[in-house]
Amino acid sequence: MYQRQRQRLDAALIEDLYKRHAHDVLRYISRYIFSKEDVDDLLVEVFLAAIENTNVLNLQNGEQIAWLQRVAHNKVVDHQRRAVKRSMMALDELQDSPFITDQLTPEKAVVDREEIDLLMTCLSTLPQVQQQVLRLRFEEGLRTKEIALKLHRSDGAIRSLLLRSLNLLRNLYHSQEGAN
Repeated sequence: MYQRQRQRLDAALIEDLYKRHAHDVLRYISRYIFSKEDVDDLLVEVFLAAIENTNVLNLQNGEQIAWLQRVAHNKVVDHQRRAVKRSMMALDELQDSPFITDQLTPEKAVVDREEIDLLMTCLSTLPQVQQQVLRLRFEEGLRTKEIALKLHRSDGAIRSLLLRSLNLLRNLYHSQEGAN
């Protein structure tokens, strides 16, 4: 009986913790991670950590948000490290490579080649600075702070430019894809 009451109390405290701080933690994570799915996953991971460490429920409100933000920071850093470790290939190499065509049918290989060519065409229509930011980020694997130093701009300006560039490239790609 006592254990059930304790579980209900913990569930209510966790729900209250989530309601009070989820928006702030989500906003923090969103500043560094652009994929909505990844942001949502990291938010869940942060609150799972809070559930696993019930001591956070006993902290004061300011201490709770500080603890949650520290966990969020660590999750973001871990996520970015994993992202950098994923294999990266320059777009030019991808365009010239046989890709994974050994495992594909000839028809699939042709479609893949056409998609890569379309992406390269769309990329070439972007303004030069947007092309440069995308290449520095995805070909050279630089972080936004490193790009900002290289281009003598602020980190926020580079983040914004990167997001706009990706959205524009995506829109161009889909509009060209639909036209073909």
